Parts: sequence; C-alpha cells; structure tokens
Amino acid sequence: MEGGNIKYPLRNKSGKTVMFEMHPLFSSVISGELISLRKQSKPFNLKKEQTLYMQGLESKSLFFLESGYVKLSKINHDGRVFILDVVEPGEFFGELTLAAEKERSTGADAMEDCSGIEIRKEIFEAFLKSRPDLAIKLIQMIGDKRLSMESMLQNMIFMDIETRIASLLLKYADGDMLKIALTHQEIADMTGATRVSVSRTIIKFRNTGLIETTGERIKLKNLKKLSEYLERY
Repeated sequence: MEGGNIKYPLRNKSGKTVMFEMHPLFSSVISGELISLRKQSKPFNLKKEQTLYMQGLESKSLFFLESGYVKLSKINHDGRVFILDVVEPGEFFGELTLAAEKERSTGADAMEDCSGIEIRKEIFEAFLKSRPDLAIKLIQMIGDKRLSMESMLQNMIFMDIETRIASLLLKYADGDMLKIALTHQEIADMTGATRVSVSRTIIKFRNTGLIETTGERIKLKNLKKLSEYLERY
C-alpha cells in the first residue's frame, strides 16, 4: 500500500489514521502548498456501510482516506457484486477522474466508520500543473494499483477457491489478525466465489487449525500452512 512507510501519528479504535499531508507523493512539497490544497478540499465522514459514491455517477473528484476502510465494488450486468479493492488509511482513490473517467467505474462504501478529504478534479489538476514532477509519481501510483487489480483478477481465474481465500487472508493480515472485519459475503465478493463455498472453506480452515473466528474477526493461527496454498501456483 502507498502509505506503508509512513509513521502513523494518530490512532483510533478502528486502527491507524494517516493525514493527507504525510503521503509520500507530497514528500517534496512545501507545507504552504499543502495547506492551500487542503483548504480547497472538502472533508468527508462516513458511518459503516454508508455510500460515498455509486457506480455510474459523474466522476469529478478524487479522495484521500485518512481513517477507516472503504471498499470499491463493481456491479456486473447480472447484478453480481465484485469488490475490486479495499482502500486503507493513507491511500488515494477515485483518481481515475484524472484519467478522463466520465462516470464512476466502481462504487465506494465504508466498511467501518471512516474519514478523509475530497478534492475536486480541476483543483488537483491545477495543483499538478504547478508541480509536474508529482504528475509522474501519480501515474506510477495509478499504474501500481491497476497491476494489483490485474493480479487479483488472475487469481480468480487460475486459483481454486481455498487458495484464493488463503491469499486474501494473507494479503490483509496484520500480524496474526486481519486488519478488517470481513463477512462471508464480502470474502465471496472479493474472491469471485459464492457465499456457500466461502463458508465451507472458512469452516475447513477453522477445523484444521489454520484460523480462528469470532464473529467477523479472523485470527490466523498458522501462517505457514496458509502460505503453502500459494506455493502451488
């Protein structure tokens, strides 16, 4: 994730809080420029399960998440939901508005209480024109995110359901716990599986001592065995 090397100064009960000004993209930007950019931005605060924007709506802003988690989902023509990414504190999202996106290709919903800032497209574009060196970094950031999504889609095609779920658990592990609480339906939407097959796999993982579950929280009890699933591919 983009904020991986940042020292997080604040904590809330949901986890880390990363201030907009601390993103590595702005490492060479003087504080006055960032103060001006924040003043032109709008804060947002969402409750769990609240929608920030819907798929198909006009794309005219990008966002920076400072606390909580947001899922980016795509609804297929047959109504099937796919969760393409989970945004963590310290990450931009909705940035395809800078790449001529006219309508939102995904929807954004809070997975827990969260907060951040919204920056209008024209404001951020004006900022980038004054700092063209940052535009290159931003292109790299967008490219890295697209590659990550492509890798996830390849996993859906080539991995069996147990390996897909093991990969997902390891991806969002923070020590021996998942960083986010996930329902079986959300795991299904993130792995291209059915809720029933996810429930069966979770039960199998639990019965074989790989994980421990308490409600929507998952504890990873055997990281080595979970990693062995990925060694097949």
